[in-house]
Amino acid sequence: MKTKMIPLTLTLALAFCASPSHAARVDGAPAPACEGLKVATGPAGKGYSKLYADLVRVSKNSVPLCEVNTEGGLDNLTTLSIKKADVGIVPMDALKKMAEGDASIASLLVVASLNSNYLHIVTAANGFTLEGPKKYGVLKGDVRTVRITKMSELRGAPVVLVGSAQLMVRQLDKILGYNMRYIDVDSDAAAFQKVRSGEAYAAFSVAGWPHGQISRLAQNSGLTLASFDVPTSSPYSVRPFSYKNIGVYNVQALAVQNVLVTRPFSGSKIGDVAALRQLLERELLELKDGDFEPGWNEIKSFDGNVEWTRFAGVAAKRK
Repeated sequence: MKTKMIPLTLTLALAFCASPSHAARVDGAPAPACEGLKVATGPAGKGYSKLYADLVRVSKNSVPLCEVNTEGGLDNLTTLSIKKADVGIVPMDALKKMAEGDASIASLLVVASLNSNYLHIVTAANGFTLEGPKKYGVLKGDVRTVRITKMSELRGAPVVLVGSAQLMVRQLDKILGYNMRYIDVDSDAAAFQKVRSGEAYAAFSVAGWPHGQISRLAQNSGLTLASFDVPTSSPYSVRPFSYKNIGVYNVQALAVQNVLVTRPFSGSKIGDVAALRQLLERELLELKDGDFEPGWNEIKSFDGNVEWTRFAGVAAKRK
């Protein structure tokens, strides 16, 4: 089958701990009063939320921030559009796709280019067994071992999808025509168990590197990672990553850049957003060198090239 290019409109709904005193909630429960910028992140303890926690640490309250935990990148766009957050972290492809039908999302401004998110394809390290058709209608068929090592080997396969990958993989499958069979679950642990049992040939999960759940797997977990071997186009790229804990080195993965975006303000919050941007610039070296998330080390410049309108506010003096 001829490989197809992944178009720009492929949507990756991506999902990535700050102290409770900095957290705001969007689940209907009362949230503590926020005296600073409300930052849409993701589930507590995952990638986006961990980046936020790092910002709080280096800020030392010089820039007042409050966390709005969401389901991740795609949910952050909705949270921003309904004014439940002031700024948020989102993947570029989701931003471009969702802006097509939502003027409030189209008006968002990029404050800073951040790290990338990666598609993790988790498979059984030792493969799984398949029994062939019965012989003469009654005898047991031949048994063979199948080991998945790359994305293109998943045509027609049952796959388990967790979180934001539930949307992303379906969109990807429409383009590639692989006709995979989907099993949706609520957690990485549940997804990995279905791979171990042979119910699914692979589990798809999207996160920054290193993926928290994968980096905690033991060498004898029975799991490994398959490579992404499908050609891509902007805003995607294919980059290698490694997980020493499960013996995986330089496996190719689909990557998409995250950006920090802001709603367009006309009042004092312009200065607040500008102060946040200045905080990032001032503390980048510390974020790279100190005991912070590895994602900061991916950032060469907060002005990394993205095809989107940039925030150009000037910090206002507080009275």
